[in-house]
Amino acid sequence: MNCVKVALNLPLDKLFYYKVPEELTGQVKIGKRILVPFQKKKLIGFVVEEVKENHKNLREIIKIIDDFPPIGNDLLLLGRWIAEYYCCSIGQALHSVLPIQYPFKADKDKLNRKKSSFSLPVSHKCRGEIDALLKEGKVILLRVENWEKRIDLYLQLIKGVLEKNRQVILIVPEVSYIPPLQKALQNFYKGEVSVFHSKLSPRQRYNQWWRMKRGEVDLAIGTRSVVFSPFPKVGLIIIEEEENLAYKQIEVPRYHVREVAIKRAEIEQFPIVLFTQSPSLESWERGKEGVYKSISFSKDVKNFPQVEVVDLRKERDRIFSSPLTKTIRQELEKNRPVLLFLSRRGYANFLLCRECGEVIRCPNCNIGLTFHLRDDLICHYCGYRQKAPQVCPLCRGKELHRVGVGTEQVEAEAKKRFSGIGIRRVDLDAINSPLAYKQLLNNFKKGKSDLLIGTQLVIKEEILQRVSLVGIILIDTLLNLPDFRAGEHVFQLLMKIKKLMRGDGKIIIQTYNPEHFALSTLKKGKEEAYYEEEMKIREELGYPPYLHWVRILLEGRNKDKVEEAARRTEEKLKGEKISFLGPSPCPFSRIKGKYRYHLVLRDENLVRIREVLKKRLISLFVHFSNVKVAIDVDPLRTM
Repeated sequence: MNCVKVALNLPLDKLFYYKVPEELTGQVKIGKRILVPFQKKKLIGFVVEEVKENHKNLREIIKIIDDFPPIGNDLLLLGRWIAEYYCCSIGQALHSVLPIQYPFKADKDKLNRKKSSFSLPVSHKCRGEIDALLKEGKVILLRVENWEKRIDLYLQLIKGVLEKNRQVILIVPEVSYIPPLQKALQNFYKGEVSVFHSKLSPRQRYNQWWRMKRGEVDLAIGTRSVVFSPFPKVGLIIIEEEENLAYKQIEVPRYHVREVAIKRAEIEQFPIVLFTQSPSLESWERGKEGVYKSISFSKDVKNFPQVEVVDLRKERDRIFSSPLTKTIRQELEKNRPVLLFLSRRGYANFLLCRECGEVIRCPNCNIGLTFHLRDDLICHYCGYRQKAPQVCPLCRGKELHRVGVGTEQVEAEAKKRFSGIGIRRVDLDAINSPLAYKQLLNNFKKGKSDLLIGTQLVIKEEILQRVSLVGIILIDTLLNLPDFRAGEHVFQLLMKIKKLMRGDGKIIIQTYNPEHFALSTLKKGKEEAYYEEEMKIREELGYPPYLHWVRILLEGRNKDKVEEAARRTEEKLKGEKISFLGPSPCPFSRIKGKYRYHLVLRDENLVRIREVLKKRLISLFVHFSNVKVAIDVDPLRTM
């Protein structure tokens, strides 16, 4: 071998040729990482192809990083697919497939280590159907609402795979899901479990990855990147709560775990099981069309909590309506804990001057600063903080008014109305570490908190199973977000609350839009009706999943340059036979000092969109000065 093609972690859709020095001949293998010179720097890249013909004037490889290829042929194929599908370079994709900094060194004394023993309960409740599912070898969508049923299914799935001497990958949306799930599984599963997520140190991640690579463990639990587990013989990937937004990576490559897992299963020939309480619209549609095998393990309708929708247009109090206040008092008198949910933290959403009509905004993001108690104004996007002014900095007016509702204000009002009880606020300002959350949960279980007031942090099964009432203070803050998926996300959130609560509980939703079909179908218990109505709207408007969307985000500190980049992108697209929206300022048009414009390319055929990107736009983007371009295939957010 005279030279090789190398994939570097650069936003360039090309491979680079390097010469193999004589002393390294025979040691350079496909899938290994090597150190190479690039311009005036030294970069780590992956060897992806051997080149037999001679190339003159090539720079030489500096050194080999790994003793053996950490990425095998299957993961290399997966990396190539990610690069193609999500419009990034192969180098960027492969560096995501192997998120490890340290070199892999051969360790002959440990390569043949015996696997840990395991024992699982012999359960016949669903074993037959599980075996049938595994034999189908396709994508299975399991709609499971009951925690015990879910754990039983996990155990049977894992047992069925391990008995065939293959490994299982269990993917969860957030780190906080791992401890309770791991604890529940290990009550029965006696084998070792590898845990892999971004909160681990680089050395811990390396050690866990190495254990999987050597086959020392048979079960791995982790967040997004565990989908790239280097198990020698994967037999199954399980994805918990497949509809969760956390499965879409924000950074390059902007992949979705579900799609990557399905592609890996296709390459390596094993089944995928997607667990959900309320599926994403894409998965629901694929289940209906038969692309996925959809199976439902639902509660009896009678076992769901009652849902009441309160029309705030008819109420005097915008925080505590009459029905909500009355029900809270009733539940507290019975010593039954209550949960109040609101999507916004702080005291008020922003500070408004009634004299000039302006809002006190973040100088970096041009977004209204959230008012907190202690007279702080904070931007929850960039972290900017300032003291609340006594007079308007624009007109010197003195009529500054707090607008909107946050968790701090709900907490203050609750203390006035419900005295003598334990009230606890649960948001990122109050609970800022896993330890703090664990202490909160322990105190809640011991009955030290009668009323919890929180954001998304409180929407957890271990909390919802213990409360008798959930009050949604103002669902409109989520329902009216400038994103076409807002209604879907609200419906999934409310269905999650409904399905995780006890059947004798109650949900009270306060809103200024009680006729919204996401709320009416929820109240009537007609989940399928919601999906069917939402699909009709998506079809009429040309939204996913009927059309593929690719979002092009342009960001820069100079507004004129960003606008010019958007205009030039539009000009390139005008001659193409492809539909697109924009360019226009993003709903949040300035964040962290950067102006933001976007366009959305849409077509039934994603290949056509990629061809336009490669033929017309990629070469254009390279020449933009001080404007960053982000390409997001199948975006989940457009804000």
